[in-house]
Amino acid sequence: MRVKVCRKPGCNNVIPYAQANPYCSEHTGLYKPSYADTAKHVKRDTSYYDKYKRDKESAAFYKSKIWEHTARTVKAKSFFTCAICGRTYDKPGYLVTDHIVPLKIDRRRCLDPQNLWVLCKGCHYWKTQLEEKIYTSQSRIENIDTATKWTQSKISEWVLAHKKLGGAYVV
Repeated sequence: MRVKVCRKPGCNNVIPYAQANPYCSEHTGLYKPSYADTAKHVKRDTSYYDKYKRDKESAAFYKSKIWEHTARTVKAKSFFTCAICGRTYDKPGYLVTDHIVPLKIDRRRCLDPQNLWVLCKGCHYWKTQLEEKIYTSQSRIENIDTATKWTQSKISEWVLAHKKLGGAYVV
């Protein structure tokens, strides 16, 4: 049977080679799954969202070749850095190319480079929370008017302030 040594420095306990956790039973608490270990779950969550929550037109747009190419280009131009918190990621899946004015509010700007920015998953989460608060009207005209008041810098300030508050909703 093939074995390997526990990853904990100084520990010489052996574990089965096929074991995903690189630590022995004594140090198993040190194991934190990598993105690759959780990628299957992320893919499944995204497909669930696309299938049941996102409208069909948007789901088709986000799977199109032109969007994939545009998203990659925007990430490369931003040097794979979050526009709000400034963190840089080189692993796939940590960054999101996001519409400043959401696609559901103004579809005309879906590929406009001035309406796209790169966010990390954490900042994207809080920006989505802000969008749910500010785009409450059923009228597309009112929502577009609201979008003109929430500039990129105001959104950034809100997300950063919100993170500092530790999760309290303040609009």
